[in-house]
Parts: sequence; C-alpha cells; structure tokens
Amino acid sequence: MNDTSIIHPDVCSRCAVRGRTCCAVVSGDEEFCFPISIPEMNAIRSAGQGGDDSFVLVANTPGFVEQLGFLMPERDIKAAFPRQGSHWRLATTAQGECTFLGREGCILDRSVRPIYCRLFPLWQFQGQLTWFTAAECLANEECGSLAAMIEAMHTSRAEVRDLFTEMCSKLGLEPDAKVKS
Repeated sequence: MNDTSIIHPDVCSRCAVRGRTCCAVVSGDEEFCFPISIPEMNAIRSAGQGGDDSFVLVANTPGFVEQLGFLMPERDIKAAFPRQGSHWRLATTAQGECTFLGREGCILDRSVRPIYCRLFPLWQFQGQLTWFTAAECLANEECGSLAAMIEAMHTSRAEVRDLFTEMCSKLGLEPDAKVKS
C-alpha cells in the first residue's frame, strides 16, 4: 500500500477494467451478498434501471445473519432479518458479477446506487470509521490511511456516517438494546 495524495479520481473504474471487483462474488457465496432495501430498489427502478431480473429475493440463512452480525455487532440483526424471513439483494450473472457492473464499473448513477455500494470499501464499525481490506479492491491497494481512502472515494467522514445511518434505517437495522454504545 502507498498513501499518495495523487490518487486517480476514478479508482473504481480502474479497478473494474483490471478484473475482479467488489461487484462480483465467488460462486457459492451469493448468500453473503449485502441486502438491498425496498426504497433502494424503487430508486433504481425510478431512474429507469433494473427490471424484475435485477433483484433476487433470498432466505435469511444462518450464515447471512451471522455475517451481518459480525459486520454490525451493535445492530439488532435478528429482528431485521428473522430466521424464517427473506431479503432482497442485487442479482448476479452466472459469472457472479452484479447485473449493474459494466466494463468500467457500475452503470448506475451514484445517486441511485444501493447505499452499501456507495460506502464500500468504507464502513462504520462500532461507531468508528474504517474500511474493508478486500484483496480485489484497488483503493485498498492505493490507500494506507482512512484519510486517503475517504479522498479516493470522493467522500467525507460526515457523508460516510450519514450513509451508514441511512442504510441501517432503510434496512430496519436498529441499534441493539443489549449492546452498549
């Protein structure tokens, strides 16, 4: 990793051109795809993107619920995603790529992308801003600090926090009363 302030402004596009991105899953790992809320699906449709085949309704598997619990231990995951319930996620191709992934990255305008997609690789974990260190993420390779990552992703600390809060709200992920803030 380097921490240069001269990061190409289109890091996600450059990442898409070079190959596997965060917009693809390994076959068999589809159950771990992040959920999408109904308002997010409606925003995509309202923008003239995404038909019925762009979204998939899937069961809340134990592995999915456990993974969300790991990512958001301060949220009441089981209330939002009960064992017998289901959730929506973005559809993927036979190759595991998001149906909205184009040759140069996401074809959706940033304003209608699912919030998780706008956040990645940035995240809020137990109230602290951080980022995922995904091996396929070019921004992860180029950034050695949170400040550099925020700059590379063309955002701010406040926007990351606001997006995270909005995402949790749209998914019904309330703070877990059993977990101290």
